[in-house]
Amino acid sequence: MRKLVFAFLLAGLTLLASCGSGSGPLGAIGAPITITLSDQDAGSVFAGQSVPLTALVYDPAKKGVTWTVTPLNFGTLNQVTPFSATYTAPPLIPASLTITITATSITNPSITSVVKLSALPIVVGLGVFDSNLSINIPLADQTLTQGGQLLITANVANVLKPTGINWSLSPASGAGTLSTTAFAATYNAPAAVSSPTPVIVSAISKDSSTASATLTITVLPSGAGPNVVALSVDGGPVPARSRANGAFTSLTLCNPGTSSPCQTIDGILVDTGSSGLRILQSQLSPLLKLPTFTDALGNTLQNCDLFPDGSFLWGPVSQADLYIGGEAASQLIVPKGAPLSSAVNLQLVSSITAVPESCSNGSATNDNTALLLGANGILGVGVEPTDCTLAGANLCDGSVQATVPNLYYTCPATGCGINDAPVSVPATQQVTNPVAKFLPPSGSVIPDSNGLIIQLPAVSEAQTAAIGTMTFGIGTEINNGLGSATVLTLNSNDNFNTIFNGQNLTASFINSGSDALFFPDSLPVCTDNKQFFCPTSSPTHLSAINEGTTQGETTVNFSVDNADSLFANHPDDAVFSGLAGPNGKGACSDGKGACTFEWGLPFFFGRSVYTHIDGCGPPPASCDPLTAAWWAY
Repeated sequence: MRKLVFAFLLAGLTLLASCGSGSGPLGAIGAPITITLSDQDAGSVFAGQSVPLTALVYDPAKKGVTWTVTPLNFGTLNQVTPFSATYTAPPLIPASLTITITATSITNPSITSVVKLSALPIVVGLGVFDSNLSINIPLADQTLTQGGQLLITANVANVLKPTGINWSLSPASGAGTLSTTAFAATYNAPAAVSSPTPVIVSAISKDSSTASATLTITVLPSGAGPNVVALSVDGGPVPARSRANGAFTSLTLCNPGTSSPCQTIDGILVDTGSSGLRILQSQLSPLLKLPTFTDALGNTLQNCDLFPDGSFLWGPVSQADLYIGGEAASQLIVPKGAPLSSAVNLQLVSSITAVPESCSNGSATNDNTALLLGANGILGVGVEPTDCTLAGANLCDGSVQATVPNLYYTCPATGCGINDAPVSVPATQQVTNPVAKFLPPSGSVIPDSNGLIIQLPAVSEAQTAAIGTMTFGIGTEINNGLGSATVLTLNSNDNFNTIFNGQNLTASFINSGSDALFFPDSLPVCTDNKQFFCPTSSPTHLSAINEGTTQGETTVNFSVDNADSLFANHPDDAVFSGLAGPNGKGACSDGKGACTFEWGLPFFFGRSVYTHIDGCGPPPASCDPLTAAWWAY
C-alpha cells in the first residue's frame, strides 16, 4: 500500500507547496502557516484499491485537517481523523481520470494542499503463456493454417479480484470453434478454407463491459506461422480517404518491459521504401506511457521524416515493446537487467505543427492525422536497420560526415524554434527498423531479423480488397527460403538499375508503401488525378529490365490503365494492378534528371518480394553481397 503524507509546517520562511498552498492569519509566534506535500507524485489507484493518507501536523493549535475528494462521490474516504484517512476507489472506473484529495487546515481553512491520484480503468490484455520464461507474453494478431489451434490467455488488470471473461467468436458461422474457461480460450480453426479468412476472438471483462480486447486471426489454406502476418489491401482505416493500393497490417505496442497495458493498432501501412516505425500519437491510448530520449538539459529528441512530395512527419523518438504476429522486439522477454535496447525506437507523430524550417522545408503539409496520412502509422521495413543508415554507414552519428541530415533535433518542452538545426544522434537512439530488432522466437536461437517476404495475390482487374502475407526472416525458417528468386544487389545508395525505353534508370527501388509504378514516360497524364497516367489505349502493355549492381537481371512485364476511368468506374474499390504515374523529366545522366523507376505496390501483385536488411558494418569493412542490402523476387 502506498502511504501519502501531508506535512503542515510552521516556519519563519514561506515554503512552496507541491500542488497548492495558502497563507492565513499569523500563528502563535507571528509566522504564516504553510502546507507542503511531502510526496509530490502520489501514483495511481485502480478499482476497489485503498490508499492510506497521513497528515504530519506542526500547527501549534494541533487541530489537524479536514479531507475532501474530487470528483465528488468518486470513491470514499474511510477511517477519517484530523490526522489520517483511507481513500478507497470505486468498484468500477470506466475511464482514466485524475482524483484530487484535498487536505484543509482546520486552524485556517484558507490553507490547503492537494495530492493527485491517477485512476486506472480495468483493462483486458490477450496473451500466450511462455513456459520457457514462465510469463504471459502479449499476443498480437495471428495467422493459423486451416485446422490449426491457438491457446489464448486473458490478463485482467487494475481490479483487485477479477471475476472472469465473456468470450465470443465472429463471424457466427464458418469461423471455427472456441472453447473457454474463466481466463483462457482455445481457438480451433476451420478444417478447410479456400482463401484467407479473418476471424475475431473477443474478450470482455465480467467486471466492466467497457474493458475488452480483440484478437484477429487470419486462417490461411497453408503457410501460416508465428513469423507470418496478414496484409490487407483494402483502402485503409479512413473511409473518407480510401487509399488505393495500400498494404495494411496491425501490431501491438506495450510500455517497455511490461505485459500491461498494451494496445493493438491496425491500419498500419507496410513500407519497404523506408526504415522505422511511425505511429500517430493521436491513435495511442493514454494508458501507454512510452518513454522518450532526453539530453542532460531535459530536451526531447525529435525526429523529422520527409516524403518526396514535400510533406513530412514530426514527433519525439520513443521506445515501446513491439509484437507483430509471433515476433517480438521486447524488453519483457529478455533477462532481467538487460539494456532497454531490446525495445523498438519509434517516432510518435505529434499533433504539433510548428517545426524547424530545415525539417518542413517551407511545406505546410504535416501528415499528422489519419486523414492526411491515410493510415494510423507506417511500418518501415526497408533495407536498412535505422532511418539514418546507408550501405553500412551511419549518416547521423557524426562518424562519416560532419554535416548531418535534417532528421533529428533536440527541443525543450516549449518546442523547437523555426531556425533550430539538426543534431547528431548515436544509432542506439535512432528510429529503428523493427524487423532488425526481432528477438529469436521461443525455443530458437536464430532471430527472423534479416528481412521479410511480401506475398500478394495476382490481380487482373479492380477489386474491393485483397489479402496477402508478410513473412519475417529469409532463410531462417522452413517457410522463408529464398528458393529460385532473383537477387538484385544494390549500389551505395540502396538502388538498382532499371532499363526502360532505352534509358538506364540507376536510382530504381522497390516500394510497397507507394500506390503505383512511377517512371519517366511520355504517356498522357490524367486530367483529374494528375499524379497518374491516363493512356488513351487502356491498358497499355510495357516492359522493363531490372539489373543488380553486381548480380541479378530480370524482365518485368506490366500494364498501365487509365486512372481517371478506374476511379470513376470503381469508386468503392481499393486494389488496382495497372496504376502508374510520371516520375521526373529529362534523361538520366550521371545521376541527374529522371533516374528512378519506383516499383510500387502493383509490382507486388502475384509475386513473392524479398527485402533483405543490410547486415554490413561501416565502410571500409568488406561485405559479402548477400549480407548487404538487396531485393529479390
